[in-house]
Amino acid sequence: MESVEKRISFGREAEQTGGGIVPVSWLAYLGQELRVAREQRGRSLRQLAAHTSYSYQQISNVEAGRRTPSEAFVKEVDEALETGGRFTRLLRRVLSDALPYWFQGAAREEAKAIRIRTYQPQVVHGLLQTEGYARALLRSAPPRPSGESTETLLAARLARQSILTGKFPPYFWLILDEAVLRRPVGGPKVMAEQLERLLAEEENPNMMIQILPFSAGAHPGGDGPFILWSYEDRGDVLYVEGLLTASIVEKPADLESARLSYDLLQAAALPRDKSFEMIRDALKGYTT
Repeated sequence: MESVEKRISFGREAEQTGGGIVPVSWLAYLGQELRVAREQRGRSLRQLAAHTSYSYQQISNVEAGRRTPSEAFVKEVDEALETGGRFTRLLRRVLSDALPYWFQGAAREEAKAIRIRTYQPQVVHGLLQTEGYARALLRSAPPRPSGESTETLLAARLARQSILTGKFPPYFWLILDEAVLRRPVGGPKVMAEQLERLLAEEENPNMMIQILPFSAGAHPGGDGPFILWSYEDRGDVLYVEGLLTASIVEKPADLESARLSYDLLQAAALPRDKSFEMIRDALKGYTT
């Protein structure tokens, strides 16, 4: 597979050094283009800041590639510099490339699905993680190559959640092991926010959350987490992820086995109302 650096440098300029060409990350490229666009308009950092709700230091950090901008930031900059949505488009590329290379294909599949079914035994699924919870998970992960800052990866993860609030959101069925509620990721305050985020979905008609209690004993999800994506125009896809591997599976026999396992997990998990009762009970442990 081609390297991330090759994919990043394709189709745009790279920095020239005495030792040859050094690829520029998409985040650095966005920053460079913002500086060029600002200077072409004859505006200083402070003058651009005066036309947005952001400080000159925040804009400087984006230009220097030290900070991943938000969607709100690039929208305001596009309007202030009259760039026709250029920086909004560049941000999408920044966030897409920030995803681990092995997950980029999976993210595209996820975004196309009309139904998502997943069992998660260790952590809340990324589509429902709060900022604090996701940041705590990213900070606990092994060191990453330079350029893959926690904040950039965090922004990319949170950006995926937009599929749940779009015009045609997928139906999302999430089964969480009780261990997810009891593991204090990020500490009590972060966990309380995360559980409140789950509770906010109680009345969402496009969302089903079930908890698989410890009392269920042995169950068909013992081999780890998995996700089933369903589509309007083609068959299901199974996604499984391990420590060093990630696979998209379309073999009919494997898909049928995964669907059966999910059916059995649904039967073993608590009903919707009891599941939310357990979430509320777990929340008390982080707020008292």
